[in-house]
Amino acid sequence: MLSYLDDKAFVDFALEKGSIPFVVRGSLACSANFNFAPFVGIRISGPTYHIHVIGENPQQQEDAGMIHVRELNDEAVFPGEIELPEKTQLGISKALYGLELWADFLCLAVGNPKIIVKVQRPINAVITARSNFDLPSLDRWGSLFESYSKLEMSERKRLAGVIWWYRKACATAYWNCLEIMCDVAGSKVRKGVEVDDAIQKYLKGRNKITAGHILHCYNSFVNYSIKEQMKDALKAMIGEEQASQAIHQCFEIKPEEDRLYQIRNDINHGNIRENSGPAYQRVYFRGMLLWNIVMELLHRKLGHPTSIDMSINALAEKLATSAFRKGES
Repeated sequence: MLSYLDDKAFVDFALEKGSIPFVVRGSLACSANFNFAPFVGIRISGPTYHIHVIGENPQQQEDAGMIHVRELNDEAVFPGEIELPEKTQLGISKALYGLELWADFLCLAVGNPKIIVKVQRPINAVITARSNFDLPSLDRWGSLFESYSKLEMSERKRLAGVIWWYRKACATAYWNCLEIMCDVAGSKVRKGVEVDDAIQKYLKGRNKITAGHILHCYNSFVNYSIKEQMKDALKAMIGEEQASQAIHQCFEIKPEEDRLYQIRNDINHGNIRENSGPAYQRVYFRGMLLWNIVMELLHRKLGHPTSIDMSINALAEKLATSAFRKGES
């Protein structure tokens, strides 16, 4: 829980409030209000139930009667709050430690190790437009699926992998989609007569070939970098101009931390968090750009190109504006 201290928005929220709100999950009902303040400054209150039912009454559609439930999800959660012993970052650290300790003994007391205590963060909601599955959507589904079924087996397998990652709905997953669609591999090298000729031309006339010469030949003529692989593939899929812009956003834009490839590496290496921390907003909106690139590639692959009526660079600029991020445009 101490990682919450890396999130400036959370720290400011907790210091201003003087406490940290949380919810307890794990099918544990709280029948009354309890005050642990004398021990760890925690107060909890009665349950909030979330029940979701899917069912039907096939015999009496309009009248009351027996309902045949196909799916039932029942979860009981209850809220709580822990006071900060002092309004400092050290106070937040102490409170988070106390909350973790309280949760440990709560699990022991009720005999349920799966209880989860979830700290509540300040909400910076980005509400997306609701989609409807209607007749045009059904037609589009049928058209996309028909195009998919006409692809060769190898292409269908690759596209299935792309869609599997796409449904993970996060920046790193979208990057994996892009790599699969561009058939990127770290082990690829350039081969052929042109490569051989370029190497021979470079080495011609050298009395002694050194390791430095060999390294230069590899880097300049043989190595087929991820950037070059992706650039060549994107040119074939979306044309020279859009491909150059996509490569710019992935590998060249400044500052370097905004490059889509760098964001993916930073997340994978644990340098930043995708869903929390100070980089959250930046990663979210850069991920939206990557999502748009992947969506365009997917639809083009299936013969149904989409358009947002602006270039990739223009979309990146729009997503970076404070007005857009605040929902004002």
